[in-house]
This record gives sequence, C-alpha cells and structure tokens, in this order.
Amino acid sequence: MIGRFVLLALASMILAACATVPPPSMAVSDFQQFRIVGVVVEGAEVVRSWPSQEEAYVKTHAVDAGFVKRLQTEPSSNFPELREPFRTALEEQFGDEFSAKIAPLFTGSRPLKAVIRLKVFDVPSVARRVFIESQAKIKAEIDLVDAKSGASILKYDGPLRLREIGGGLATGLIAAISSNPGHLLIGAYISEYRNWLLRN
Repeated sequence: MIGRFVLLALASMILAACATVPPPSMAVSDFQQFRIVGVVVEGAEVVRSWPSQEEAYVKTHAVDAGFVKRLQTEPSSNFPELREPFRTALEEQFGDEFSAKIAPLFTGSRPLKAVIRLKVFDVPSVARRVFIESQAKIKAEIDLVDAKSGASILKYDGPLRLREIGGGLATGLIAAISSNPGHLLIGAYISEYRNWLLRN
C-alpha cells in the first residue's frame, strides 16, 4: 500500500513537471503596442527555503542563536520577518530577467506591469540536499496588467518546474562551485515564459 502511494506521488510530480500551458491569447505582433514598466512579486510567504537569502538576512540583522537554529530546521514560511527581504530579492531577480528577456519584446508606448504571483518556491538547503531531496521547485502565475487601470492584458498560469541542483555526498562540493541555484531557477522559468510568448 505504501509503495503504491509513493509511486502515485512520484507520478503526480512527473506530470506536474511536464505540464503544458495553453498558447497566449495575444499575437506576437500585438506586443509592439506595449512596454514593460515594472515587475511586482506577490506571494513571498510561500517560499519554503532559500538558503542564500536566509544567510543574507542573518548577516545583516541582529538575530540570536535560537533564531538561526530554528531557521536551519524549519520552513522559511514560519518566519514572517523574512517575507519582505524575500520579496525585495525576488523583485530584483525577476526584474533583471524581465529586463533582459521580456522587455525587448514589448517596444510600444502603452505601459504594462508584470505581476508575478508565486505559488511554489523552494531551494533546498545543503542538509536537505544531502539527506532528503535535491530538486529546486518553482510555480508562478505571470499577469501582464495595464499599469494605469490594473486590467489584465495577458495571463500565464505557469507550470510547476523542478530543477536538479545536486545532492547526496557531493552536495557540499557542488554548492561551493555552483552559482546561486535560486537565481538559476528564476532565470530558467522566465526563459520558458519567453518561449511561451514567442510560441517556440
């Protein structure tokens, strides 16, 4: 019975990771009416784990040993004080990706704002990668809205995506030489969003 449950759970994860999204409701030629003027991230409270940003918070705030110990063993979502720093970091990283990959597609004058609503965001810690799991996860809804009226112009219900970031006994070495896995996770997600916009 347990084995069957595990297989069903794994099958569900595979299906979620392979889900496709219906094509955009707007033609590529219509993008030339608009321009991206800002990126807003909602849902920072769903972040399960983000080691690089957790470490940055600990380094720049007066926290005690008890806080650090809890942070090492509990989900980040248990710490309300992390939400605003997470949101700021997410807006910066998503903003950079939009500037590089999405904004050049929108060359018009009507201003649009990208509202990114996080549903899942989880970058496992080194300890989790060694003993439990080695996949980072992201799922988000991206809504391009009129910057003045707030009306939705084009919505993308992004799929759940899993990214292998290395685990097991080699985790420490991989973590030492690899780039920020959270940044790579966001970059790959926005690249996929760009491909969706262009119907690639």
